[in-house]
Amino acid sequence: MGTVCVWVVVLQQDAEHLLRLGLAVACGFAVGVNRLHASHSHPGRVRVHVLVALSACLFALAAGGDANATSRAIQGVATGVGFLGAGEILVEPRQGKHTTPVVRGLTSAAVVWFTAALGITVGVASPFLAGMALLLALLTLSGPLPPQPPSKPQS
Repeated sequence: MGTVCVWVVVLQQDAEHLLRLGLAVACGFAVGVNRLHASHSHPGRVRVHVLVALSACLFALAAGGDANATSRAIQGVATGVGFLGAGEILVEPRQGKHTTPVVRGLTSAAVVWFTAALGITVGVASPFLAGMALLLALLTLSGPLPPQPPSKPQS
């Protein structure tokens, strides 16, 4: 009878982990679809966001209940996603001697970072908190952009 109780506890824990992994996939998918509508030139972004959220959640869950291990997992995810985000940022030089370079991809990098934070939050904290953060992010990403100031004429 004791063996059956152990299996029930293990299966309950696995079911919760699988539910959290599924929620992380749903969060990553929601962010990826939002970014797909914002930029039609990168259809593979949905997969990237799903995999970032899923892997961040998996790392957090794999750390178990130990606070030190969880902290190290979160730090590792943040570092790794920082490199992934850095690959999103492009600096394009402008023609001319004293011109400011054009930086592109900051929003994409920030969204990849946010997607990892969603995965971690689903994995170790509160899925409700992750859902509220997702809602706020989608509102932010879908809202109108402020008007751009007029550019200075180059001399």
